[in-house]
Amino acid sequence: MPQEAATQTDPLAASQESPGLMAGVVRRAELDSVAVLEPTELGPAGPAGGAAKFSDNGGPMLQVVQLFLIYWGSAWTANPPPTPRAADITSACSTMIKSSYMPGLAQYRGLGRGFVRGSAVITSSNPPNGFTDSNVSNFVDAQLNAGTIPSPDVDNQTLYMVVMPRGVSASNTGFIGEHTYYTRSGQRIHFAWITNSGSLASVTTIISHELVESASDPEGSALLGVAGTCSQSGWCEIGDVCSSTSAVDGVTVQSYWSDQDGQCIVPAWPNRVYPRIGVQWTGTVPAGASARWFTFNWPEWERVEWRMLPAVPRPGAAELTWDVAIERASGNYLTYWITVTNLTNQPVTFDGRYCVLGRT
Repeated sequence: MPQEAATQTDPLAASQESPGLMAGVVRRAELDSVAVLEPTELGPAGPAGGAAKFSDNGGPMLQVVQLFLIYWGSAWTANPPPTPRAADITSACSTMIKSSYMPGLAQYRGLGRGFVRGSAVITSSNPPNGFTDSNVSNFVDAQLNAGTIPSPDVDNQTLYMVVMPRGVSASNTGFIGEHTYYTRSGQRIHFAWITNSGSLASVTTIISHELVESASDPEGSALLGVAGTCSQSGWCEIGDVCSSTSAVDGVTVQSYWSDQDGQCIVPAWPNRVYPRIGVQWTGTVPAGASARWFTFNWPEWERVEWRMLPAVPRPGAAELTWDVAIERASGNYLTYWITVTNLTNQPVTFDGRYCVLGRT
């Protein structure tokens, strides 16, 4: 449950360069040996249920990842069109990010859902078969220079996801996806690439893997496995110890590790009844004055309406007005700041009532 309100006058304040070969990868063997997993219902974020496999090392995270998809090569505009089409992948990613898939990351520093910032099909060049990370970072940088893709957002939450045409492999054919970063004019550019087997389910599985790992560990310095968690080289991240898949709103995704649940999960929305109503707090405002309260840990994926109800009737004139402001405290959680004004010449006691209308 969200925390009770408190009176407050002011909000509380709540490296290394190019990683070279160090990055988060998807290995072909992981995709070749997947099992189907039943979705796990989302619960409130809390401490790990057992010994944690992952540790937060304090590096940057992408709290609200802004996914920008880049389809590289003339094959994306071929006639007949390729399978899957760029539009199919973009639509599936939009569905995935709006779903229950990413809110399970809230246990890791409050990470939340992102959104698809946009997409672009780039046909001015074609990716080499046997491409390298440098080929991809140079390609992304060239598009930024040309203005064919947007610059990073002001909070640097953008993830550039380069989708290869079918049949184009990385220099290491055992790798089918990877995320990392490079430095441009002093700013770290987060990017990922994935290969394409011609199956939409395979493409979205790899994208989902890179998406959650890019959010939780974009630079190899945030959420990493403790000693013994992974046997692989490179960054040990929450998708690397899982290989099962599930369908979320019709889109195939890969599971990721939940320290809270002690297992690999594909989150499902909690079974809640809407609307849900209640009294969050009771307060008193002096005559002719205003006071402010805040109430926190409300999931961003639920829509909440507020009403300040005087405790006793005083017929004849309005008693209270109120204003609701929103602070996005993290990717997944909101804080509501509610200012209540007493329009009368005597103190007014009231209930701060909420109504959760549903998911957004």
